Amino acid sequence: MNDLSPNSPEGNARETALAELRRYLKIPNIPVPHEALRQLHDAAMQDTGGSQACRNFLFWLAGQPDPTGYRSDGGLELRRLDGALRSAAIEALTWWASPTKSDQPLYEILAKLREQFSDRAES
Repeated sequence: MNDLSPNSPEGNARETALAELRRYLKIPNIPVPHEALRQLHDAAMQDTGGSQACRNFLFWLAGQPDPTGYRSDGGLELRRLDGALRSAAIEALTWWASPTKSDQPLYEILAKLREQFSDRAES
């Protein structure tokens, strides 16, 4: 049987994990960056290198493949964005990496992008 007293290694690990969980639960939800997501969506709907990078970034956030079939170069994709879109991407990433009340704003954008671009990958 494991010794979960505070002085045992297992007890210390448990207490550390619980403290981390308590700290995480106290982190306030960052408001949805609607303007940043709108900028990324509007750019992603276009047909340029920057829009390709925006599309890929948005799908990457949710761990989904780009519907156009494009495979990215990871974080290097951010270098393809102009300053405003790069700032919007970082704002969206900061929001996504924090506790959210709802992931729906991102998934709504992804649905629109998938609808717009899925047929291109099939042709």
